[in-house]
Amino acid sequence: MVEDPPGYPREWEADVLLADGGTARLRPIRPSDAGLLVAFYDRVSPESKYLRFFAPYPRLSQRDVRRFTQVDYVDRVALILTLGDEMIGVGRWDRLETGVEGGKAEIAFLVEDAHQGRGVAQLLLEHLAEAARERGITGFVAEVLPENRRMAQVFADAGYRVRKGVEDGVLVVEFPIMPTDTSVGVMERREHRAEAASVRRLLTPQRVVVLGRGAHVCGLVDSMLRGGFRGEVLAVASDGTTVPGVTNAPSLSEVQGRFDLVVASIDTTELGSVVIDTAHKGAHGLVVLTGTEFSAQENHVLVQLARAYGVRALGPDALGVINTRLGAEMNATPAPMPRTGGVGIFCQSAATGVSLLNAATRQDVGLSSFLSTGDYADVTANDVMQYWEDDDATRVCLLSLDTIGNPRKFSRITRRLARRKPVVVFAPGRTNRSEHLGVRGGLGHAPDEAVDALFRQAGVMVTHRRTAMFDIAKITARQPLPAGERVQLVTNSATLAGQLLSTIDSVGLLSETPARVLSSVAPPAAFSSAVEEALADPACDSVVCAAVNVYSEGVDHVISALEGVARHAHKPVVGVFLDFHDPLTSMGPDTPGSLPRFDSGTDAVRALAAVTAHARWRERDPGAVPMLELDGDRARRLINSVLRSAPQGRELTFPEATELLAAYGIPVLPRYPVGGLEEACRVADSLGWDVVLKATAREVRGRPDLASVHRSIDDPEEMAQAWDHLYELLVALGLDADDALTRAAPVVQSMAQPGVALVVTSREDAAFGPIISLGLEGVASELLGDTVYRVPPLTDVDAGAMVRDLRTAPVLFGRNGSPGVDVERLEDLLHRVAQLADEHPQLASVTLSPVIASAGSISVLGARVHIAPTDDRRDPLARTL
Repeated sequence: MVEDPPGYPREWEADVLLADGGTARLRPIRPSDAGLLVAFYDRVSPESKYLRFFAPYPRLSQRDVRRFTQVDYVDRVALILTLGDEMIGVGRWDRLETGVEGGKAEIAFLVEDAHQGRGVAQLLLEHLAEAARERGITGFVAEVLPENRRMAQVFADAGYRVRKGVEDGVLVVEFPIMPTDTSVGVMERREHRAEAASVRRLLTPQRVVVLGRGAHVCGLVDSMLRGGFRGEVLAVASDGTTVPGVTNAPSLSEVQGRFDLVVASIDTTELGSVVIDTAHKGAHGLVVLTGTEFSAQENHVLVQLARAYGVRALGPDALGVINTRLGAEMNATPAPMPRTGGVGIFCQSAATGVSLLNAATRQDVGLSSFLSTGDYADVTANDVMQYWEDDDATRVCLLSLDTIGNPRKFSRITRRLARRKPVVVFAPGRTNRSEHLGVRGGLGHAPDEAVDALFRQAGVMVTHRRTAMFDIAKITARQPLPAGERVQLVTNSATLAGQLLSTIDSVGLLSETPARVLSSVAPPAAFSSAVEEALADPACDSVVCAAVNVYSEGVDHVISALEGVARHAHKPVVGVFLDFHDPLTSMGPDTPGSLPRFDSGTDAVRALAAVTAHARWRERDPGAVPMLELDGDRARRLINSVLRSAPQGRELTFPEATELLAAYGIPVLPRYPVGGLEEACRVADSLGWDVVLKATAREVRGRPDLASVHRSIDDPEEMAQAWDHLYELLVALGLDADDALTRAAPVVQSMAQPGVALVVTSREDAAFGPIISLGLEGVASELLGDTVYRVPPLTDVDAGAMVRDLRTAPVLFGRNGSPGVDVERLEDLLHRVAQLADEHPQLASVTLSPVIASAGSISVLGARVHIAPTDDRRDPLARTL
């Protein structure tokens, strides 16, 4: 392993995705990279050298090499991109005024000709800008020859405000590098295009190699050929088996020519050589299927190796990938080829993939694509969702998630994707969330109901049964979204009508119009006519048609009649069919306008309710994150100071917590520790009396009966009584009589205005990041579960919904003649806590309790903050994998 030089910023190392979907490794340059730099420069064309140095410059001198590779990472920084064992690009900046904060730096790039056009310079610019901001630099200056249009365009397209001028025939470009909405948007769009392109390449290879034991290779090759793959399939059987019908080779390295994708079932010992051979043959993808148990470390090795050599990797424990698009069909799994349709499926483990593909077949749901990536894959749900957003064949997105690599990015992508296409998640993160325990300072996990709320906030429909995923998919992939909650029921069974109407009401849909009950022997035309009448009714937003026939003819003819109606419906039509026939299996593609068919009325109505709620979410204004005056640097300095003295983290003292919260505009009502009755009276007198005496020790505070809190103390006599009562309580709790009051850590605090006691918290979840919660203090939230949850960034709509979604919300808005509380200030507090938690991942937990909300104020009376060591960046501005 190469030794890092002094000051080497290892945190700047990152795996990155190029514009065409390929991967590379970005890192700061080291003195030991001299040979790498010289070899790189020798491969660069004379024209590119001229454009960089403004003169012919055929080779680097030893002095050049020393200067370019030996930097201090403060006033001079250079970042390189590597692919395998070669450098493909380098970018650098030099501070124009050494040691001056807020100054400018001169920036320059050089990219190997073979890799120009892959977005190398844009990536280097993003990461150099982030490194410069960390070093106090506010702007870049570059000198570019007028004919170097490509480099001039890099700066122009970056999203910064660029100023240009010409001096002595050289174009001088100058721009500030502080992030703007435009520059961040540019980076996110580039990230989106690169990740979408990367997945698209995995799903559309032209030449695929299948590698592994003979029996497995034969089965996979058969899946590829039966699935209609139109490219070339090659086989490499490790046991020497000859696979009929395709070209065979003894090893990957001996396959003639380049190939695009490797599908492999291999042992641990083969992992490294397979990745390297895959890269050397120009492949952009490797799928490692289940069959051999890999440790977490071996999984990590696969990802790191693949990224270092520019290969996207799925697995181990992947089931593979499927593409059903006409002309690009590919089934790189051991499963049968599914029916073509509009549903995209993502999962991680192979076992889950088997379950999902079987469920899709049983429910007659057609797929656009399927990706099972393994638990620790390089390719994640974030990548796949970027692809689905642009894929016109995918109308609905289903995800079964065990882990989430970058929760902030996941939330950002799902919020955007869900506004274009329905997104359904099965049991988000529950399966393997325990594996995250112990990371980031021993963080725990949010309750399951919190996780569900977080996904709903992003417009995601959450299910806890895999079959329910496909129930929703059948409706959203085939029918339009409903415009409202009003449901018209058509059926030929009065009993079934009563049951379904009850279900409709219980799930929040509206059955304002009486059910249309037909004769038990009504012909198909009667059903279609009744459904068409319901669709024409302006008071109807969706139609559920339930047909029952216990005799031999069944309901097949009713299904056929309703298919014709559904094909042209402008409102969703859902069919429930009860007979003794085997379910109808569609032969052609699953197209828009097809009829969603169910054999359970309850499942159909519940799925329709989820789709209706999603349609309402889409119609809502998403709101905006308010601009608040915050002092993030002050908070960061305090956090870093604590972690320097306590590297494993600790709970902040009350003064430290007060200072941290003050940096985000959250004042905490001061409290004063007191060691005896006399001191308590002296503090109370200085506060003007009307004070509180309370114990703050862990074993005493937070009692439901609030026996350790004495309010509205107005004079020394009342203080003496409160002091005696507190002492008696402590002794009754088993504390030693001699030091009970000392151990209870009593404090005196001014009385807040009377109001409603609330609890506001932020907890850093090991899998999902910060989760903000709001509840009434005491029984309502602790025992009855009346707590609402959201994740940052918190828009004004999110904060408003948090307050209003509490079951006890009437207490806050005035109940039985009470004045209510200052809701606007309460929402402002939620915003400040959310931004504090979002910007500082080291905050393992923040608990504000009690928060007294009154008609004219919000008073924070108690605050507990736990610090834990973790990465300083949650979702970096510069693009990384």
